[in-house]
Amino acid sequence: MRRTFVALCAALLVAPPLQAAGDLTALLGIQEECVEVGAISFGAHGRWADCQVSRGRWVSTIDLVDMYQAQYCLGDGGETCQQRALLLFGNRAYTPTARLMLQRLDPGGAEYDDPQVVVNEYGRILTVTARLPDGTRSSDYYLWQSGQWLRLDARHWLQDFVKGLPAGVRVGEVELPDIDTMSAKVTLYRPGNADCCRDGEVATVALGLRQQRFSLKKPGIGKTRH
Repeated sequence: MRRTFVALCAALLVAPPLQAAGDLTALLGIQEECVEVGAISFGAHGRWADCQVSRGRWVSTIDLVDMYQAQYCLGDGGETCQQRALLLFGNRAYTPTARLMLQRLDPGGAEYDDPQVVVNEYGRILTVTARLPDGTRSSDYYLWQSGQWLRLDARHWLQDFVKGLPAGVRVGEVELPDIDTMSAKVTLYRPGNADCCRDGEVATVALGLRQQRFSLKKPGIGKTRH
């Protein structure tokens, strides 16, 4: 009996990380314990030696699917993260499993905002934003359709916007789309302006959605301010 107990304790100490069957895993513990799913693997034979959950919480409930985020710190087990990841799991009510719906990997110094779901005339749109070590922000956008998150092209609208600019007008800084207002801000420089002098105009561009892309809601520059 004593040998059996000792062997069981040893097995628990070297227990492998939670394994997922494809994109499915047990719901219990996904907000507290890392799961090997998608591009995530860790441990003796994994891509990273160690994984810790730095944040886990409920995000939203849509069509009886509860969604939970899990933010991972991936590395060698030290105090710093070599890479970070944000995973979004979906759990249909009253079932014991969760499905990986999307994931994002970023440098170890990145920090994530909590994913946000906004409902507007186009449906439910999810924003996943990372604040990167260089001070910039990077966002992914998704549209809820048929029980899954479809990634949206957030840059295509800019091509059409540039095509409609008057001759000589140049594009400077472009802000990320704002889902609450379905708009984006673009800094414009007219002939005679210098990029260095911050004397450009800021145009607010109205956006829509078409074929999984952000699109121009109406042509032209629209309202501007200095």
